[in-house]
Amino acid sequence: MEPLEQVALLMTLMQRLGQVMDHERALLRSMKLESLSELQDEKLALAEAYEIELARLRTGPERLAALEPSAREQLQAAMRRFQTTTTANLDALAAAQTVVQRIVRNLADSLAQNSGRAAYAQGERGAVRTSGGQVISVAFDRKL
Repeated sequence: MEPLEQVALLMTLMQRLGQVMDHERALLRSMKLESLSELQDEKLALAEAYEIELARLRTGPERLAALEPSAREQLQAAMRRFQTTTTANLDALAAAQTVVQRIVRNLADSLAQNSGRAAYAQGERGAVRTSGGQVISVAFDRKL
């Protein structure tokens, strides 16, 4: 494959992977978490193809050197955009993970506090009565 073709392929992979990550962030913002799994196969395939093509270019730096300066500049600009997109995606995923961990921790704490209370009590005339479940309040913000 010619160096210009390799660069074009790499830039195409970065662009498409960036679009997938943008869509992933939009799904996270709108809390449509069930739709995230649909993106994972495509994201994984694109990421693997990107890594393969990048490794091929790195093994032959002379091929990049043979490119015209404008092609190298376009590649550098595309790589900067891709890095920005990747960083934003990682930040969004980390924020979502933090939110989920806090929700789970708060639910676990609430359950632990309530589990120590007696579920059965002595009622009138010695009858055993059960207490009803306790309602805990939970609020979810649909935005990250």
